[in-house]
Amino acid sequence: MKIDKIKKILVPVDFSTTANRAFAYAREMVECTGGELHLIHVLDTDFLSGALLITIEPVEESVAKWKKRAQDKLKTVYLREEYGDLNPVVHLKEGKPHEEILKAAEEIGADMIIIGSHGRTGLEKAIFGSVAERVVRMAPIPVLLVK
Repeated sequence: MKIDKIKKILVPVDFSTTANRAFAYAREMVECTGGELHLIHVLDTDFLSGALLITIEPVEESVAKWKKRAQDKLKTVYLREEYGDLNPVVHLKEGKPHEEILKAAEEIGADMIIIGSHGRTGLEKAIFGSVAERVVRMAPIPVLLVK
């Protein structure tokens, strides 16, 4: 695949260091190709339901708070003025992260996914697995894995 054929890039972001690196790669690629940049942040509903078992807060309130925090953080981390005319399209989804990432890639007609190698560590990774690993294995389009 020629680089100029890559017009839509999807970058899953979880605000980790590796997600930030993936975003930097995608920014440069979009500048080279003149393509579109799409960011996706997924509320992991499996993780959320486990976390809510130890809280008293209703699910709807937790989801609403998550959406507000995610939107605020997306603005401060990825939608800054110094990125110029980049204007990424933001997708906020709920579900299993790898499934939502793959669905979003299909829906927008992405030509490539650029993803950080890991966001979870320790017990979370052991229980839930690696989102990046699942995306790499299951994606029908090229995936650039950023360490």
